[in-house]
Amino acid sequence: MRIDIDFQYGYLIVGISSLLKDYRLAHHLNTVLGIDLKRLEDLPANFEKEKRVVPFPLFIDNLNDNFKVCILIGCNNQGTKLFPLLKHYDYILLYEMPSVDWMPENVVTSIRKISNVQLVKNISSEELKGFHPILMDLEMHLHQLSMKDVKVKRKI
Repeated sequence: MRIDIDFQYGYLIVGISSLLKDYRLAHHLNTVLGIDLKRLEDLPANFEKEKRVVPFPLFIDNLNDNFKVCILIGCNNQGTKLFPLLKHYDYILLYEMPSVDWMPENVVTSIRKISNVQLVKNISSEELKGFHPILMDLEMHLHQLSMKDVKVKRKI
């Protein structure tokens, strides 16, 4: 799977602040948005300054008619923020190529209905500084997972 993000076209990125555990939020998002997020292996994010790799929760739905792919990323782990400039968000929801029915306002309004969600906001391209290195990590991680899946299928 390849994620080439041009933030001006074809993407909806929503920041979510919530006390819910990642699996609970994914369940509620599945319910209110009619999606089917599934847990993948955690996203290993490389923090070069600290010389360490920190895993972050990752969920994906790539079998929906309303978008090409939907990804939920947990932004906090062990006191480390995945996006330091977006520190007030606990999760990032990324839709690639949403259909015209998936207007940002509708998605944000639906997510706000979830109890224990404190903040939901469509994130602008100006707020996304530092997002590209994480997306490269995400792209490599998804590629590695797809290669593992191919190897498992070949063994069967």
